[in-house]
Amino acid sequence: MRPPLLIAVLLWVSLAAVARAEPPEVEATPGRVVLGQDLSVVVRVRVPDGAGPVRAAASSGTWEAGRVEGGAERVFRWTPPPVRHPLWAVLAFWVEDGRPPEVTTVRIALVGRKTLDVSTAPGAEVVVAVGDAHFGPVKADGRGRAQVPVEVPPDAKEARVLATRGALTTDRSAPLEVPPERPLVAALTPDPLSPEDGGWLILAGTEGTVPPSELDVTAEGATLKAEPPEERARFKVRPTDGAMSVSVTVRWREVDPTVEPTTEAVRIQAGVLPARPRPQETVEVTPPASPALPPVAETPRAPGERLSLFLLGGATFASGANGGPLLSLGVSVPLPVWNGRLAAEAEAGLRYASFDAPQDGMDVHSRVWGIPLLLSARVTLFQHDSFKLDGRAGAGVLSFSHRLSVDASQTSDGFPTTMDERKVAPMGFLSAQAAYGFGRWSILTEVRAALAPVETDSLRAELGGVSVSAGLRFIP
Repeated sequence: MRPPLLIAVLLWVSLAAVARAEPPEVEATPGRVVLGQDLSVVVRVRVPDGAGPVRAAASSGTWEAGRVEGGAERVFRWTPPPVRHPLWAVLAFWVEDGRPPEVTTVRIALVGRKTLDVSTAPGAEVVVAVGDAHFGPVKADGRGRAQVPVEVPPDAKEARVLATRGALTTDRSAPLEVPPERPLVAALTPDPLSPEDGGWLILAGTEGTVPPSELDVTAEGATLKAEPPEERARFKVRPTDGAMSVSVTVRWREVDPTVEPTTEAVRIQAGVLPARPRPQETVEVTPPASPALPPVAETPRAPGERLSLFLLGGATFASGANGGPLLSLGVSVPLPVWNGRLAAEAEAGLRYASFDAPQDGMDVHSRVWGIPLLLSARVTLFQHDSFKLDGRAGAGVLSFSHRLSVDASQTSDGFPTTMDERKVAPMGFLSAQAAYGFGRWSILTEVRAALAPVETDSLRAELGGVSVSAGLRFIP
């Protein structure tokens, strides 16, 4: 090979390597989700240092943030959809840097739970096999009925039921009735689109790439052109003149047009940047302007750094005269463990109790003010859409002051009419807290059981008890 030709080939190869974006490396934890049990999936995306923003799209469910910038490892958090039937979820990731995107997909099995009703011989031991997993044994009752809880993966069509009674074993199959679904990911990148350069339509399914021949794609406000190779569904998108937004509808192409589609159409939308003004024909000489400083982009706050403030007010119910109102003000910081379900909290409160009664022929008035300072841990026990149920446990100290007073007209000479006492006592509590979120705010209700015995020379009380509170949580 001649040297000039060799140099040209090497130059072409190097330019092609630069122009082609490398697909990111993706790791999802957990890779299998039990619906109703696993609340979220943490996805770590690794890209070269200095790479542009990483975008994410999914066939179902929601993202805490669909775009993450900065660093060689970007962390996404995905919440499964609020369904109970098994299906596949496809997650797609790519670097948005102006080049044709190279997409990495991850397939997550969403496992459903159901109870299988089995009829067999009375007293038989029943085991149900779904794929490689076995559930049971469950003993049938006197009428030969057994209920076996099973976990059903997306591809399961039937279960194998084994019933054993003595030396006799029966083996039969039972349909699982998993609804047919074909997940599909669709996304427009970049968002917003450039009116001159346009962008791309990305499509992916359970097998990763999808041939365009299997899809029906329509667009409003733009023209679409499939890019080679043909087995990869990626379209070049060019907004039409004057379009402010682009809308694309994608659905699987049914082989038989008389059959009802098994999957709903996917509809996505992206904005279009304002068109650049056309240069004037006349030439004007203007002095050079000083370069403007680029805007400083706000660094997105990681999920573990988002603290919240909460306020609770309610009443405590305790024996005798120990009941009374209470107020709590605190701060909560999520911890980067257990998929963000654990948080550390600190709170300060106000507790009040009073006692008025005749004693030894005198009217006695007792007032107790307590200020609890508590550290606690909060763990998410259940979450569905905007509703969440948490458990809390904490301990700390209770600084309290006690004022005991007696009517002066009923005292003898030398007996003090007023006595003030101050002391610090330990305190602990357990509680269940329900929250309903809307945006940055959440409505809270809490039932708490606390233990805080206090004792002085003239007082013996319990400032704990069972309390019911309501309040608000705010994420700044």
